[in-house]
Amino acid sequence: MTMLRLLVALAGGWVAIGVGQAHAASTTLVVDIPTRDAMQRFLYVRPDAPVANIVFLPGTNGILGIENDGSMPTVAGRCAPFVRNREAFASRGFALALVDRTSDGKVRQFADVYEVMRYMRDRHNVPTWVVGGSGSTVGALNFAIEAPGDQPLGLIVFSPYKPDLARAAFIRRPTLVIYHRDDPGAVAPPMKERVDALLDALTTAPVKERIELIGGTKMDECGGYHLFRGIDEDFVAAVAGFISRHNAFPARRATP
Repeated sequence: MTMLRLLVALAGGWVAIGVGQAHAASTTLVVDIPTRDAMQRFLYVRPDAPVANIVFLPGTNGILGIENDGSMPTVAGRCAPFVRNREAFASRGFALALVDRTSDGKVRQFADVYEVMRYMRDRHNVPTWVVGGSGSTVGALNFAIEAPGDQPLGLIVFSPYKPDLARAAFIRRPTLVIYHRDDPGAVAPPMKERVDALLDALTTAPVKERIELIGGTKMDECGGYHLFRGIDEDFVAAVAGFISRHNAFPARRATP
């Protein structure tokens, strides 16, 4: 995919934005926006009229390594399920922001991710779903807790890794936990036990649901079952179905 480079005035300064070619009614942009004293880069994939925004926080070390042409040479860039399936999600009407590290090397910081969410909502004022899994589980949980309660926001967690169960009790967002039945996980306890514990801890979530997937590739460079390799269609359909069922939730104000 070829990319062009433009300069766009944003928040009092000039911001470099890569403009990509449309693919089946979707457009891909490499976007840099100001946050704190740094720049936040993300890959923005959107259909013409999104019904929801998805903000994806990659696992591992949180680095996609987004180049100016939109390529992502890191393990997360090659393997993350929302990165692999970004066009499939866009074809279902979801805009995605694949969030990279900031120019000062930070990842998954609330202020930075919030600017990404605001950028998306300024363009399409539809509900937002923050997504994290594996190494970004805690980052996504924390964002869902800290985001203003009067904004329509849902949470999707895949293959959870060491969630803070005490913190999970503060999540007041529609929440999906999706995992592979045979994912051995990298640490104890086994994946299903982690999922059970997280679901039990979501005591204030207005909606909580688990989806267990099976099949696919047991192991490869991307962890096989852990990142749903070989069952991309099932993964996309499961996540998209949950969002579609719960995307019309009303704005919720956090309890003081």
